[in-house]
Amino acid sequence: MVSFGTLTIVRAISVRLLFTCHGLVSIWRLYYVTHDTRFWYLGLAMAFLLIETSVTLVKNRGKEWKWFCPSVCIYLMSTVPSIWFLELHEMEKRISTTNDSRGHAQNDSLEDLSAELGNVLGVRFEIRIPILLSPDQWIRTLEQILLLILILGRWILPKGKLTHDQLSQLLLVYIGTAADIVEFFEAFKEEEVRYNKMLCIIILGLWSLSLIQFTLVLTAAKARRDQSGLVTGNEGGRRQKNGCCAADVYGILISILLQDLPFLVLRLLLILKYKVLSYTNMFFTSKNTLVIILLLYRLVVVYIERKNNKPNALDHREYPQDDFGTPREVIPRSHSVSHNIRQPPYGGHLPDDKQYLMKTLPRSNNHNDNKPKMYKLRQEKYQWGKDYHFEQVDGRV
Repeated sequence: MVSFGTLTIVRAISVRLLFTCHGLVSIWRLYYVTHDTRFWYLGLAMAFLLIETSVTLVKNRGKEWKWFCPSVCIYLMSTVPSIWFLELHEMEKRISTTNDSRGHAQNDSLEDLSAELGNVLGVRFEIRIPILLSPDQWIRTLEQILLLILILGRWILPKGKLTHDQLSQLLLVYIGTAADIVEFFEAFKEEEVRYNKMLCIIILGLWSLSLIQFTLVLTAAKARRDQSGLVTGNEGGRRQKNGCCAADVYGILISILLQDLPFLVLRLLLILKYKVLSYTNMFFTSKNTLVIILLLYRLVVVYIERKNNKPNALDHREYPQDDFGTPREVIPRSHSVSHNIRQPPYGGHLPDDKQYLMKTLPRSNNHNDNKPKMYKLRQEKYQWGKDYHFEQVDGRV
């Protein structure tokens, strides 16, 4: 029977092989259309992927990192430059053949992808991908396969420190992000963009910027998980513990800064300066505006919920707790006094010259864990009045 450790290693290696195959095909296509052997140097990024694979297998036993995915970053380093050069090469061809009637025929000609490996003993060896596509279709196919591999790769990769719930949320966010990026490339169909070198470079730059989201793991899962603004009680507690910049806040800011806001600025530029008033551009401009408004609304809701749920700490004196859950001051036994947990001891204030301990109430069948632990008394304000509770700290006595 295959162990979980072996299965984790197999999954980690399989995804990296998938990354390598697509990266090499992208470089191969670039060499096929340019016949420039220097572009094969882009494949050196695969050496870093080999190093990253070795470190992940040895240090993490195949499991992925929690916040950042280095294998995806290296994969993008080898594939994105290839697509950049392909796009710029096709743009130069379009510009050079603007006044040539044969230019459209050449651009629409169907091509496959093949490479001759030479002859051995009269036998001809050749690698061929029997798919007939136009140059523009080849580029769009490589771009869309890139997004598909990023989603499938994250699904197949070991989840590492992610929970199953976080992984499912992350995959859904990836699908939505990939759909927005595919829609962004619709701008290349506009005549004002196809023959404008500056606009093509700007679009490719914003596309590359948006792909950085796929290298971020936990923050991306929080980006658009809940645009309705609803916050559960557990999330509020975690947010109080982590401070103002929790994972969902980082995720929302990253989504706005890396994708939605740059996409909106470019589309507004096309409308206001270049008079691109097509239905597609107007629709996606409205969509990006609405998404940014929803994300900002989500930020406001997170801030309000955190402010309302933030406990108002009065003091950090430590109190003991007996076997019935009642706090008790650590003083000589003959002078021991008990206080109800919902009543402020000493008339609503705590003396500065007292030190307190807590003894935990057994919550399981293990009655041996009865060592005193350190707790802090905190006060919370509600509509019906004040309430007190004890929060355990890490220290033990």
